[in-house]
Amino acid sequence: MERNVKRKNTFSAISINRITAERFREYSKTVAKSHSDTIDTMIDFFEKANITPKSRVIINFIKYQVYLDGRFDYIEQLLRDQERKYLKPTHDMLKSLFDGVVPKVKEKQQPLLLDRNTIKMTMAEWRMEEEVVPLAKYNEAVRGRDEDRKKFREVLRKISIVEPTFGKPYFRIELEADELERLKREYLGRYIY
Repeated sequence: MERNVKRKNTFSAISINRITAERFREYSKTVAKSHSDTIDTMIDFFEKANITPKSRVIINFIKYQVYLDGRFDYIEQLLRDQERKYLKPTHDMLKSLFDGVVPKVKEKQQPLLLDRNTIKMTMAEWRMEEEVVPLAKYNEAVRGRDEDRKKFREVLRKISIVEPTFGKPYFRIELEADELERLKREYLGRYIY
């Protein structure tokens, strides 16, 4: 086991693959001053540890290490999901409570659709309501609808599907905040839903 330091430097040739020889030369530089010392160190290690590279203990150890790496990845993913689904929303709610930020409460709005039976109208109002729309008003409405379609197509072009590595795919809208506010004001103010 112990190396004899005083031995003569007589060399013997061993035939090995060229690629393996290049790998060994690179590795040998990190372990010892010479290739012989590197091989001696490696043999001493295996003899003292009483193992071989093909022993079942080493193979089982490597399998167990790969299994543990997979389990740790799974646990990490679980923790990330917990944080995203439960901890972050709870943190945001508590932060808003302590900061004094009160979420906006929608004011109670009037019913959007009115029942015609409950509305009292005069005979003239009934006639006006059932009249045919003038051509100018109709053309203006059609022009407005075409403009709305163009704007809607522009918004649709700015929507893309994002498929993350983990989690479900989601839609991404590439609109700036002021552009979104302008669209909300324009369309929510014009139409009654």
